[in-house]
Amino acid sequence: MSIIYKSFLNKLIAVAGLIAFMFTAASAQPAFDCAKLLSRAIAGDSAQIAVNNIKQHANCFGLDSVDVKIWAQAPVLGSLLVKRASMGNENLTYNDLLTEFNTAKKDTGYLSMRNLIIAQTTLEATKISVASWDNSVKLLKVIGMPDSEMENFHQFMLEKKDKNWNYRQLVVAYRMKQMDAPKGKN
Repeated sequence: MSIIYKSFLNKLIAVAGLIAFMFTAASAQPAFDCAKLLSRAIAGDSAQIAVNNIKQHANCFGLDSVDVKIWAQAPVLGSLLVKRASMGNENLTYNDLLTEFNTAKKDTGYLSMRNLIIAQTTLEATKISVASWDNSVKLLKVIGMPDSEMENFHQFMLEKKDKNWNYRQLVVAYRMKQMDAPKGKN
């Protein structure tokens, strides 16, 4: 082997070793300590800091992406914090929030809210088309589209089927059309 080739090979091995070390160092970062977060008091945190902690460490609370949309909002979290504070709990921790989340998940309203968010998210991700109509009808009912409007809405969808809209955009356009229509007509 030539000296140039050996030099190149040694540099290549050194670079490969450096890259391997960087990937190992990056993946060897310590796991987040959920127990430490859950034991931490919230009293000094603003609602927005608590929201950010919940979003960033949803796994510590057993929350999936839908749960994060429900719980990780300042107004929702604020109402939970006020409720707990009014009960005389001055040392509110993130574990107390976890308890509140788990209690609320047993309420029938939680499942309705969860289904509503799933339906909205799915409709937002679905482009309008004749092919998607049958599946979308069920979701439209979940978000509150009355049966009495479904035929008119279907006609509106057929008029707009060439637009590159999702169902959320279609619902907004349909509602705008209803607001502009003279009373008694859709």
